Amino acid sequence: WSTAPCKNPVSMAIDTRHQRLFSGCRSGVMAISDYKNGTVVATVPIGRGVDGAGYDPVLRDAYASNADGTLTVIHQDSPDSYRVVQTVQTAQGGRNMGLDPATHRIYVVSAKFGPAPADSTAANPRRRPPIVPGSFMVMVVEPVGSH
Repeated sequence: WSTAPCKNPVSMAIDTRHQRLFSGCRSGVMAISDYKNGTVVATVPIGRGVDGAGYDPVLRDAYASNADGTLTVIHQDSPDSYRVVQTVQTAQGGRNMGLDPATHRIYVVSAKFGPAPADSTAANPRRRPPIVPGSFMVMVVEPVGSH
């Protein structure tokens, strides 16, 4: 099934109660699909460089963690209606996340980065900047309450 207008979906989360699949897309949107029939029911804007997604069925919030240093919080008003309720500043490169369903906390990981190398190498063809030793961090995001 297509997730258009979402391009390059890289992260997913699921709402089994309403049969919804959340796809975090490198094109800067999260596509929400009905996984029974394959239709995209909504898209919402998210940050750049998404790699993580989550869904909290109690709070009815979906999350996208983004390399641009943001966590997008998306509220489910109904199975077909969604809106961005908050963009939380995290840290550059904080694109991976975990959701604790018991506490509703979001954990985003990152580190500080050095300068990007001037040239590509076989070991680093995308010229990713090196991680500064000892700079790994875990950010804890508390739920914001009712929307």
